[in-house]
Amino acid sequence: MKELQKNKQNTGQNGIALLLTLIILSAVTLIAVLIADIVIVQLKLAKDINDSQAAIYAADSGIEWQLYQIKKGVLVALPVMSNGATVETIVTGTAPSFTIKSLGSYQSVKRQFEVSF
Repeated sequence: MKELQKNKQNTGQNGIALLLTLIILSAVTLIAVLIADIVIVQLKLAKDINDSQAAIYAADSGIEWQLYQIKKGVLVALPVMSNGATVETIVTGTAPSFTIKSLGSYQSVKRQFEVSF
């Protein structure tokens, strides 16, 4: 008889333990998903910063390329970037006053410099 009463008491406690376990697991899963979301956003930002840096270097190369051509008075082939970045330059004005615009692109990021002298 005592064993039968013990089994009835344990059955009620097992249900509560299962419910408590489910609540704790749900909370842990929610926290893990939130942390993963934050990490993914930070990784995307880091990639954009890296792409932006490559685009800036490409734009800077375009400025230097145009300045060299103006200074030396020769035509030199447009620089080719080994990382796949591209550059477009526009020179406006006449001697001695020039404006150079250089647009560097890398993947989906574009950065532009403008130099006047």
